[in-house]
Amino acid sequence: MNMIPFQGLLAATLLACSLGLAALAHAAETAPASCVPLTGEQQIVRAGADKNVLLRSGADHYIVHFRNSCQSAVLATRISFKTDGAEATELCDGGRSKLDTGRGSCEVSSIEPIDAEKFTREARRRTR
Repeated sequence: MNMIPFQGLLAATLLACSLGLAALAHAAETAPASCVPLTGEQQIVRAGADKNVLLRSGADHYIVHFRNSCQSAVLATRISFKTDGAEATELCDGGRSKLDTGRGSCEVSSIEPIDAEKFTREARRRTR
């Protein structure tokens, strides 16, 4: 009977575990973006918009966080969201959606659902 030496078996086991962990890490990095529909009338509150903006889409409310600082949103006269390079019908995190400012764009890193009361409080606080 031909037996694999212990070191060889240990190396093969470690290699298999490493490959499994690498596959899991890759899957975590490429997790699908979560998206929210952009429906009805929209309101974007961008006072203090270098880190995030407030978004009301129909009856839903969100804080839309940017991956990096978004100084161009503060000065832009018109802003809109684009997803996968086209006018957005849905807003997605993980860099799929961007805030288009006309002078540049800012990647959306996350979308935080909030209630209407928090939206109103934050909007008032930002416009003071």
